[in-house]
Amino acid sequence: MQIKHTELKRFHLQGKLGEGADSEAFAANDTKTGLPVVIKRPHPTLIMRAQHSTVERRIASVIDLRERLGNTLPHVAKVVAYAQPTSLDDFFGDALGEKYSVVVEERALGIPLVGSAIDGIKRHPIGAPQNLFAIHPIVGHSVRERFSIVRDLLEVADAFIAEGALILDMRPQNIYFEPATSGITVIDIGGVTELRPARGRKPPLDLHDFYLELFKWYVPLSDPPLDTNAYRQPVGMESVPMFNQNLDSMIRQHSEAPDEPWHSEAIAILLKIKARGYPCINAFRRDFEPYLLLLEERYECLSTSKDTRSTWRDALRMLTKDYWQKFLFEPGSLKAFDSQQEPHT
Repeated sequence: MQIKHTELKRFHLQGKLGEGADSEAFAANDTKTGLPVVIKRPHPTLIMRAQHSTVERRIASVIDLRERLGNTLPHVAKVVAYAQPTSLDDFFGDALGEKYSVVVEERALGIPLVGSAIDGIKRHPIGAPQNLFAIHPIVGHSVRERFSIVRDLLEVADAFIAEGALILDMRPQNIYFEPATSGITVIDIGGVTELRPARGRKPPLDLHDFYLELFKWYVPLSDPPLDTNAYRQPVGMESVPMFNQNLDSMIRQHSEAPDEPWHSEAIAILLKIKARGYPCINAFRRDFEPYLLLLEERYECLSTSKDTRSTWRDALRMLTKDYWQKFLFEPGSLKAFDSQQEPHT
């Protein structure tokens, strides 16, 4: 898996895919295999200022984990190669003047559930996939139906726990979704950490923090919008760093919603998460699966509304815009969702 920096020449750069606060990603082609890949490095702004040591430590930690586990993790992008810190000005065609690491991964199929914040500033509908496929799946996938994303993410967490690790920061920007198969690919596992018991004033760090992320980013707090533009914006991106504050906010929103079984079930689960009352992931599943079934019943009912379904379809058409073509995504794959059969009225 480790290669010399001179061996990077086998990867032909094809342009920048995106960037975050810590890193930058480029599309490339592996001339050895012919497969598309992604090449990641610390953000050049950090490299130029010699402030990328934290990112380097995270990269090293992930590489160590991947060396130990191999490429067996479900729904996680496979690592093709990595190069230890060295000067790569010749490869990227810039002059950053510092040494840094790069990681090469298989390129994920589909589109990110939420695009980059920079693209959002440019008024692209970066939150549409999250809203359409994770939070408000008015039309389910032709085979996998509704809420497969949150179930797949729970499978990812289960795989890490089996290896004694906790996966966090599963934000929608880190999840790619392929509409044809309704499958996900996790493109960043930099949030992997160790389980931690409570110490003094420090709270524990365990699967309950992951369950919080599921509710914050991947399940609804309310019924879907009747305004197509509301599908454009990502959900849950506000910065609320405290565990209890996040949960209290969600509990309050469910409590203020109309009295329906799925709201009551969500409140019961959120209260149990707040109390860190799930001894294992299977105990959480025993509550979570009946809750998802209630959600599926609710969304099946909502799908019979002509206005609700029409709004969802209009939002789905946002994904046919040129913006999404920089990803490995075919608009034709949306046919797995865009059923032409109208509900009876």
